[in-house]
Amino acid sequence: MIPLLAALAVLLVASLAEWLHARRIRAVGRLAFGPTGLPHGWTRVVPLLRSFAFAAFAWGLVTLFLLKLAEREAGDRPSDSKTATRLMFVADLSPSMYLADAGPEGKLTRHARMREVVEGILQRVSGNLRYGVIAFWTDSQPVVMEARDPELVRNVFNGLPLSYAMRDGPTDLGKAINEAVKLVANFPDGSTRLIVVTDGDCVSLAPIAPRPKSVKEIFVLGVGNPHKGTFIDGHLSRQEGDTLRTVASALLGTYVDVNEKHLSTEALGDLVVTTAPPQRGWTREELAVLAMVLGALVLALIPVALEYFGSDWKAIHPERDEAGAARAKEGALAAR
Repeated sequence: MIPLLAALAVLLVASLAEWLHARRIRAVGRLAFGPTGLPHGWTRVVPLLRSFAFAAFAWGLVTLFLLKLAEREAGDRPSDSKTATRLMFVADLSPSMYLADAGPEGKLTRHARMREVVEGILQRVSGNLRYGVIAFWTDSQPVVMEARDPELVRNVFNGLPLSYAMRDGPTDLGKAINEAVKLVANFPDGSTRLIVVTDGDCVSLAPIAPRPKSVKEIFVLGVGNPHKGTFIDGHLSRQEGDTLRTVASALLGTYVDVNEKHLSTEALGDLVVTTAPPQRGWTREELAVLAMVLGALVLALIPVALEYFGSDWKAIHPERDEAGAARAKEGALAAR
């Protein structure tokens, strides 16, 4: 309603201005258009076109302003952060994650397979989400917390050298996961989904602390070949399914082997928000932009059309006319 009222107001003001302008033109009609005192007949629609062009531009401008204002208010609601769901990825960065025995064909590194699994999850989730990444090896370090843009998560898994921020040593999976869980313990109750991605390769498994009230669900995702191991640092490394089941059980979560298959959409539950089908036809924002473009185009072309096609009468300044006659006379004398 507000854009329409604004357009009507602009239409009335522009129409009044055109009426006053037409009165002034009639007073000097012979000077402007020659002996007839009238321009070409098509120019009668110019006041109407110009008024509606101003109104269309005003409607589009106010509509876009209100749409953007509504989007900003929706994004800045104080309760938005409190009601948001936290999707936290706990990523294993130990050296064993760079062994190449993962994926359907067993040719990917475990880290690369972890990146594929995370990407598969990010492509399917939506809604009011806050993303986070906690990296662990010998200890846990928060990398991204309370991020709205999933591209920040992708950047972490796409080659960010976080392992340099960790101290060297054997992987203590239990201690690392306990520290990661502490980092999300202060979030609102039931607001956090924790997704741990690891191969389960560790020297020892410390007792796992109870799951805090902030965590609603936990998935422990295993990468790497669970049957055939690879030697690293004096021991045989593979996906330790038994260890990961123990961790998942202690956290009241679910263990899933994602070495060859992704985490199912059903497991993601309400994180997968069904979006409405694409709207047919023009959206309100597109119509507003179109109205502004057409209005501006009409306003820009009207002066050009009036200049070249508005009247056959072309006024010439006397000084210019005399100068032109003098040049013509000089040219004739020179030709003789």
